[in-house]
Amino acid sequence: MMRRIYAIWIIVLVCGASIVIATSFSGKDIDIKTENTTGSISQPSMQEELKKPINKINEILVTRTLTDSISLEEMRVMRDTLINDFISKFGKPKHPIITAEPEVPEGAYIVAFGFKIYSDGMSMEYVGIAGDAESVPIIHQRAQKWRNKEILGSNAYWGLICMDEGDYFKSPYGGVTNNFECRYLYNDTSPSRDWFAIKQEFEMVPGCVEYGSSWKNKAGYPKHDWSASTLGNPQLHEHDPLGTFTGTQTISVSISSGGATWSWSYTQPDVTTYDYSSTNTEIAKWKMVFNSDASKGSTGGMKPGSSCGVNQHISGTYRILDLEAKGEFANWLTNTYLTHLWHINVTY
Repeated sequence: MMRRIYAIWIIVLVCGASIVIATSFSGKDIDIKTENTTGSISQPSMQEELKKPINKINEILVTRTLTDSISLEEMRVMRDTLINDFISKFGKPKHPIITAEPEVPEGAYIVAFGFKIYSDGMSMEYVGIAGDAESVPIIHQRAQKWRNKEILGSNAYWGLICMDEGDYFKSPYGGVTNNFECRYLYNDTSPSRDWFAIKQEFEMVPGCVEYGSSWKNKAGYPKHDWSASTLGNPQLHEHDPLGTFTGTQTISVSISSGGATWSWSYTQPDVTTYDYSSTNTEIAKWKMVFNSDASKGSTGGMKPGSSCGVNQHISGTYRILDLEAKGEFANWLTNTYLTHLWHINVTY
């Protein structure tokens, strides 16, 4: 069954505009990179596709200033144009196409948007939100780093179908990163259920590092809210890491469903990580408390994962989950929070 997956995210950006390869959408200059022809959407032949199953079809990257920020509607038009062109030439892929769309915090702006789609329907997306002018060049720099990344392949069972990245920075506090990979379970035996898995890359950058301020990391709160799904009967199957971990160490994460396993590891800084996940609520969530002065004043984070089974559908667009990255920053006795939220959707 073919599905298109979308992720809707909430981000705040402020950035200085810079546009790459030029064409025009809705009267705005944007950057579209194609395989063959600048300024138009080009596709490899089906014969080429057989030779390059992970061939990138189209790419777009747009950077703007605070005064000429990217609206959600403009972002949808640019993204959907690439997706619809892909489907019109190649048809729907065997797995959903995932995208991400943010809710923008009050007083913040989207100043960078990027989207890539590959010949097998895999997608990559970036949305950068800035809460002030000083954060705009930070977002632009991160957008360019995203542009240089590529999807190299997919797992035989947990098939990679989406890689999205999101940042929210605001001076003088710092910033939060909310990147994720979404995988779809292939070759399962259920005619009525679909299985999805999420690997979140949660990161906090303290203001003392990014802005030279006195603000430091205090605590982080990654959250996978599968209860937000509108697919019907969401059931949190697995989540990791489990339990409590204190101090610098290597954390191994493993997500298994339907006989397939997806594993990775990461180095935990000097923090204490608490697991507050529950299958009763269908929510996987964690809290990481920065322990030492060194960890509070350095970039740190974690890479948790979870999987969920949901009802399968024939047509329509549905929410899969909400993916949240909330960072708590402190300056002596004063605290503030920065939150980046993705709404991840699927279209059958």
